[in-house]
Amino acid sequence: MDFIENIVDIHIGTIIKEKFDKKGITKTEFANKVKRSRSDVNDIFSRKSIDVELLIDISKALDYDFIRKVYFEEYTSPTVYIAFKIKEDEINNLPEEFIRLAKPKK
Repeated sequence: MDFIENIVDIHIGTIIKEKFDKKGITKTEFANKVKRSRSDVNDIFSRKSIDVELLIDISKALDYDFIRKVYFEEYTSPTVYIAFKIKEDEINNLPEEFIRLAKPKK
């Protein structure tokens, strides 16, 4: 249950906005990289949850692995990350792009 409670408490839009600010790109550049309109950018920053495909595009645009770092490392408990590592074999059944983002870098 800790895993679900931690996920529910994450406001992904706020975290994306923080990483966007650190990256130092314009909203127009960001919008182009994530294949959205400039007016969609503020909507992304205000979202509590987000589509995985969009999150992958955002991860590429900001050079930050949101899936691994947000949901399995920085914003969740160590127990969640350990559980993720144990389930790593199951990752191989996911689409290739998701696998690349989900696996820890060596």
